[in-house]
Amino acid sequence: MKPDALIESYVAEVVRHLPKRQRADVGFELRSLLTEELRGRTGDSEPDTATTLDLLADFGRPAEVADRYRPAGFTIIRPADAPRFAWISLVGVAVQWVITLSATYAAPATGAGDDWLSRLGTWWLSAGLGAFWWPGLLVSLSIVAAVFSARRGGDAPEWTPQAAARLDRDRISRPLYVLAIAGALVGIAALVAAINLASWWPALPQPVLDAFVIDEDFLTTRAPWALVLWAATLASMIALLVTGRWTRTTRLLAVAGNVLWVALLIWWVVAGPIFVQPYADVVTKGCLLFVAAICVLDLVLTGRHLRQGIPEPAV
Repeated sequence: MKPDALIESYVAEVVRHLPKRQRADVGFELRSLLTEELRGRTGDSEPDTATTLDLLADFGRPAEVADRYRPAGFTIIRPADAPRFAWISLVGVAVQWVITLSATYAAPATGAGDDWLSRLGTWWLSAGLGAFWWPGLLVSLSIVAAVFSARRGGDAPEWTPQAAARLDRDRISRPLYVLAIAGALVGIAALVAAINLASWWPALPQPVLDAFVIDEDFLTTRAPWALVLWAATLASMIALLVTGRWTRTTRLLAVAGNVLWVALLIWWVVAGPIFVQPYADVVTKGCLLFVAAICVLDLVLTGRHLRQGIPEPAV
């Protein structure tokens, strides 16, 4: 085939992957671009078939070239975030597999037919496949963030030039916040699992079941308030995930949330036992005081940001 025919065939294959309304414009632009590039490679000499084929091979496969011209559309996970998203998903699934496999093979045998292969099959059909809730949750949260970002559309602030050396402390990392939201949901699930440990996993050793017996008074009076604060915290985190950066309003909400969490955790510690077993109660209260200290530290840092205000971008 002659060089012009090769280019025409290549352009036709590219535009075949595009919507009809784009084909004429993209075909004209791509044909002109390839012709100009071929002239640049051959110079004053006539282009030949081999040079044309090399040019088309370097330019890429037609389907990939068509993707460059295709409108972006609705993007759930940006290409820049895809590697981190993949690692967070895979690590989350792997951690669950390690924990659940260890628990599966650590449990005492229940009788005949309870060999390692039977346990592996039972594990795979329950916790093994169930671990994929984690990537599904991450995708669902990403869809919510993408929907809100798409609806904001034209309302999004325009780009403003600023000094390259300046660190934007108000900008958040969306993948890390998706991970934080997922971690909060895991914490809620862990609390529910601890409450129902004896009924969900009765085969666990009795000392383990005894260690996780929660005080009835704590369950009825103090524990329910955590659900309220968890719901409010998740709502504020999702709002922050959608906006993509801290504002004065979201920082004030964070201050209020941290104050309430510190008050609740201290109430839990001083108002009575959390677990029936004394050693489990002491360890848990120590962990809660550590979490309260982290909330106080976050309060101090957030207060500093509020006092400094949100500076104008440097031009």
